[in-house]
Amino acid sequence: MPSTPPHVVFLNPGEPVERGKGPQWRMTARFMADAARTFGMQLEVLFAERDHLLMLRQAESVAQRRNPPDYVVIVNEKLAAPQMLEMFTDTPVKVLLIHNDLTPEQRRLVGNEREGFRQWIGTATTDEVRTEYRLMEELCRQLGDHEPRVIGITGDRGTPVSMERAQGVSNFLAHTGRGEILQLAFGDWSEADAEVKASVLLSRYPQANILWAANDSMALGAMRAVKARGARVLVGGTGAWPDALTSMAEAGLAASVGSHFFIGAWAMVLLHDYHHGVDFARQGGPAQKLDYMYVVNRDNARQYDQAVYKRDEALDFSVYSKVRHPKAGGYDFKLAPLVRKR
Repeated sequence: MPSTPPHVVFLNPGEPVERGKGPQWRMTARFMADAARTFGMQLEVLFAERDHLLMLRQAESVAQRRNPPDYVVIVNEKLAAPQMLEMFTDTPVKVLLIHNDLTPEQRRLVGNEREGFRQWIGTATTDEVRTEYRLMEELCRQLGDHEPRVIGITGDRGTPVSMERAQGVSNFLAHTGRGEILQLAFGDWSEADAEVKASVLLSRYPQANILWAANDSMALGAMRAVKARGARVLVGGTGAWPDALTSMAEAGLAASVGSHFFIGAWAMVLLHDYHHGVDFARQGGPAQKLDYMYVVNRDNARQYDQAVYKRDEALDFSVYSKVRHPKAGGYDFKLAPLVRKR
């Protein structure tokens, strides 16, 4: 087994401080750091401030280091992953892609994991279609017998998860055969933009009774528009961020489906095991599509808040490691061991 702890660099596409687009990437780094401490790994996080050109420069700088890291974790933000993969081709660095997968067209051009780019050892993404399916399922449960009249605000067109989350909403309505999507608007992931777009949508569709958003920042902005109009609309978000939980406690948001930020921690589990000889490719393939989302509503928001955000001790991610806890079958990253009654 390796005698030195692996050095991991995370090329984080987000901001180190709040700028109106939510804590997704800061939370990802936070729980990634918890997992690194769990396994004694060295983690270095470089924030790109949502500037994909800066992210590319950071990737190039890391690739050119005299003493490069063992692993680099990247995100296909603004579809920039193939360029980053190219940068690490002639280095000893192994690359793991998380959160935003390559598009089908990108895969057609560059190939899959461990093919064209041998340094690209794997991908870990959330099942975003299933995630938003669960959110719509919860919102429709709360709606009761009324026909769902849905308006939505997703992210920008250049982010693959934007369309995947919208697809999950469509899939649920198609599966149930009830209701309709009145309109889907694209946004920039911010509260301010979503408030403006929600106001327009609510004015255009007074019959709407559900408004969903592809992140909690946009959901909170939409919630302000709903309250300003006095509309009777259930608002659901994505992320289960602390501000969303506060809104639920104050009879604002109806629900949020979240824990996306754990994807960084799961990446560290996969890299830890890989580094110690347990290749995750033999446990579900090099492309891991993970289904671990947790639906939070007004009934369980406090429990989730206490279990994830306000607990005294750091989360222990060792329970998910196949090196620490060998067992047959694929990885199970369900949150039950972490989110439990406290």
